[in-house]
Amino acid sequence: MSRSASSHPGGLFGIVRKGPPIAFLSICLLLAILWVCCFAAENQPYSTTPPLSPIPVENSGTSDLSYPLWWGEAPKVDSGTPCKEPGTCITCHTSTTTMDASHAFACVQCHKGDSSAVEEKDAHQGLIKDPGDLNHAEQTCGKCHPEEVRRVRHSAMALAPRTINHTRFSFGAQKDASPQYATVKTDALKQVPHPSESGNLGDDLLRRSCLRCHLHTPGSTRWGEHRGVGCSACHAAFPNSADGRPREHAIVRQAGMTACLKCHNANHVGADYVGLYERDFHRGFKSPLVQGRLAPTIYGAEQHRLLPDVHFRAGMTCIDCHTLDEVHGPGHLPQNQGNGVKITCESCHVNGDHPAVLKQEDGTMTLLRGAGRTIPRMNPESVPHRIDSHRNKVKCSACHAAWSFQDYGLHLMLEERPDYWKWATTAGQNDPQVQQLLRETVGTYAEILPPTGGAAAGTPEEHWKNPETFDWLSGEVRPGAWFRGYTERKWSRPPLGLDAQGRISVMRPIFQYVISHVDSGGSVQRDRWIPTTGSGTPALIMNPYAPHTIGAKGRSCQDCHGDLKAAGLGEGLRGIEKPGFHNLLLPESQLPEHRIIWDKLVDEDGNQLQYSSHAGARPLDQTTLKKLLNPSPRQKAEFYKYLIQPE
Repeated sequence: MSRSASSHPGGLFGIVRKGPPIAFLSICLLLAILWVCCFAAENQPYSTTPPLSPIPVENSGTSDLSYPLWWGEAPKVDSGTPCKEPGTCITCHTSTTTMDASHAFACVQCHKGDSSAVEEKDAHQGLIKDPGDLNHAEQTCGKCHPEEVRRVRHSAMALAPRTINHTRFSFGAQKDASPQYATVKTDALKQVPHPSESGNLGDDLLRRSCLRCHLHTPGSTRWGEHRGVGCSACHAAFPNSADGRPREHAIVRQAGMTACLKCHNANHVGADYVGLYERDFHRGFKSPLVQGRLAPTIYGAEQHRLLPDVHFRAGMTCIDCHTLDEVHGPGHLPQNQGNGVKITCESCHVNGDHPAVLKQEDGTMTLLRGAGRTIPRMNPESVPHRIDSHRNKVKCSACHAAWSFQDYGLHLMLEERPDYWKWATTAGQNDPQVQQLLRETVGTYAEILPPTGGAAAGTPEEHWKNPETFDWLSGEVRPGAWFRGYTERKWSRPPLGLDAQGRISVMRPIFQYVISHVDSGGSVQRDRWIPTTGSGTPALIMNPYAPHTIGAKGRSCQDCHGDLKAAGLGEGLRGIEKPGFHNLLLPESQLPEHRIIWDKLVDEDGNQLQYSSHAGARPLDQTTLKKLLNPSPRQKAEFYKYLIQPE
């Protein structure tokens, strides 16, 4: 795991604390390595498992070392068919004269413009560069696929209602996280307010830092993130290559996981499915070296390579579980805070009612999209599955998630002065606008070694300008940039809590905000401020989620029963000579109004210390907490059966 108090760049974020003894940390690190190795040994990798170090990419248009050109299988593209009536377009566009057979129309049918004009400016009058753009999709894709276009325009991928409304709730801009705002105005949803209208820093954070991943914007152009807009984001096949171009001038039915990871990367659900965990921002975490240079980056950051999800290793892709109703949207506005996921673990492994599952008379189940992939059934006789409370109250991922994203203490600073040296050693922070600012000002001066492309010169300090970044929704440029760091980042044993339905779930620190703001004159507007949510609680938020890091074998009994971390008390030790519970993380001492332990959701008496933006979700209740911390004789007996139970 990655200890990263070093992410703090000093100044307002200067949080320096004395940690546990070095010998103890060494033991913890050794145990963590052994834990990962044991999991890797238990789950033998398939051919689709990414290697533990970057590999050469063939035919990628670059000589750099990178990650796989495609995650899983490459999209299937029909052989090219000459486009009908190309006119003068092919005079210049010589490499795009063919299309897949289903879409080999005249160029102007999708791209508009004038294919009879000789001059470029005349030919490009009214040109639609990307026909999938949702601003034009009704007159392009929508001519043949009107229902799909209608649904996508109302989809979560186009509107980002969860990101927007949960963030606004966390900043106290609305009373709850129910859908009220979106990336664009549509029906009952309003567009995220301009910060000059709302006066809320959360709206500025959303518009300039968070909302680059939705279908109305092409997003980032960093390595691995090139994609189309709107429909083209999923139906044009962009690989993980440096040239930023789709592999074929064609529409694909299924672009595979590579398309999904254009947006669902960094430390968000999706990247974990293929075993990626973003390295910390500080230069000290940039390792290992590849051929004597710093490793290349994908999705804006270097990645730890952890154990991928067992479903990925079995060859399954995102759409094997996420249906078209989720991807295209159900065709109506979201009504609640849920994620709309319809396929559950039980759909395949218990009930066999997954729409893509064929259930035989003998109970055997096969996934139809695979070449006879047999689905393992849940074993009802295994000790954990025999316990009623496990089956009825515990989410499958609470036991079967091998690891989870745990980025504690999200420190954000809106900086309007040109104080770039402070951020030079943390230039890896994953925001394309911030990365560009630091590349232009300090270059690669603070790197231990030059990156793969060679050293980059900065700009003399006397020529530095105040930072400016643009609004991802309007394109407007405003003073300042959002810089960030974390108190601690790790992926060890997940903490548990209750989701909105009262089921035991893995909890994730997602909105643990600490905000600072310094204006262009150096005046401190906010200093280590924790916002108050719309419900009046501090924005110290741990939300339930489903890690995509599933292993075939779940946690052992003692990983939950008697485990302090699982109970939500944080990483720690129980005293013997000195009774009580002792957290490894010390209480945060640098916050003016709060003294918290970042990974502690609840205290020993069941008092809630951190909150959720999901209505009804919370840390474990006192009754469940006591059961976990004080295993009963029955639990001990069941654990004994678990140990001697044959595989």
